[in-house]
Amino acid sequence: MNSSESILDLFKKDENRAFQLLFNRYYDNLLLYCYHISGNLEAAEDIVQDCFINLWNSKRLVSFTGDLDRFIFKMIKNRSLLFLKEQKTRNNIQHEFPQENEFPYYEFSEEFSEEIELLYKTIDQLPEKCRKVFLLACLNDKTYQEIADEQGTSINTVKTQMKAALKFLRENLQSKNFLSILFF
Repeated sequence: MNSSESILDLFKKDENRAFQLLFNRYYDNLLLYCYHISGNLEAAEDIVQDCFINLWNSKRLVSFTGDLDRFIFKMIKNRSLLFLKEQKTRNNIQHEFPQENEFPYYEFSEEFSEEIELLYKTIDQLPEKCRKVFLLACLNDKTYQEIADEQGTSINTVKTQMKAALKFLRENLQSKNFLSILFF
């Protein structure tokens, strides 16, 4: 039984605890995924938080059956694309974009979406310290020194954690998926 299945099982027994586990497990990866799609960190934070609030209010996960990883990433993808569409409307620049369903930059093929989901699932498997250092460096674009100061460790510890994270990702991802991480 993987952890997403155990979270779903826990929803039937202790919804508050299950939701906390869900949030702790997925928040960082969903934020990174949403930021990659939207290109706006503040909007990504809002979108991910809104999705968690929606999940809590709807009580949908109490009776949910299926692949939680796929469901939650697809929900974020859809909300992110909706944000982009709304942003386009707000900025009143529709004439500069192709027709509604022809977003060349933001349109993701199913294969690309699956690769991105695999990437985030693999990042989620990193040891906690490695994952935190990796996400701070990639998502927040922090320098090793800034991360070291924030974490209260030495810069060499941060370098070691980052090296371990990259090694883990290189070993656990196909080469083309690993290359996509370098473009983040």
